[in-house]
Amino acid sequence: MATHISIEHIRSLGGVARTFSAGSAICDYDSNAPRLLFILDGWAARCKMLPNGTRFVTEFVLRGDMISTSLTSLSRETVQAITNVTVMVFPDFTSLPKIDTPTLFYRIVIAELVRHQARMSERFANIGRRDALEKTGYLLLELGSRIGTSRDYADSEYFDCPLTQADIGDAVGLSTVHINRVLRDMREAGLLSFRNGIVAFLDRPRLMDIVDFDQSYFDATML
Repeated sequence: MATHISIEHIRSLGGVARTFSAGSAICDYDSNAPRLLFILDGWAARCKMLPNGTRFVTEFVLRGDMISTSLTSLSRETVQAITNVTVMVFPDFTSLPKIDTPTLFYRIVIAELVRHQARMSERFANIGRRDALEKTGYLLLELGSRIGTSRDYADSEYFDCPLTQADIGDAVGLSTVHINRVLRDMREAGLLSFRNGIVAFLDRPRLMDIVDFDQSYFDATML
């Protein structure tokens, strides 16, 4: 699995483990205790609720990713568990400067903030400059790069994906009906299949070329 932070490193730094059930809120913008949470297992989503009641997913949070309650509060976001999620919770030294912070932990947190910024920059480009197929294909390529793929599913690279079509639509600004049509088009074009919780890349190089996918944004070794 392609996680950019060693889970063993995170566990070795202490912290308090917590588990959240699927569908529950991990933190929201009313949280007043500054904390840093690292995902040990499971999938979550950073979400914003628009004035018309529409949910927009700003990012999916995966194993090894960090959640800052301070950043969530400033961004007016809610982090929701998509599956059961286990996190390791630490005090946020960026908001509580008197905390003595180990050098390794400091470096991990700064690296995660930089990675998050790089991903969000690419997310903006994806939403604003690509068509429906490109947006959806890019998102699924991103998730596969971040979480890691296997290759024993009909001789195709694949990853287990707990997202619904509604989740994907909320992340790329498309309706569920439109997402269904795009996924069908990609399957019929021999690019990608999404069935029974499995995303299989039928022709990953061609899909990457079509959507102009730059994997370096999600490279585990970029820092």
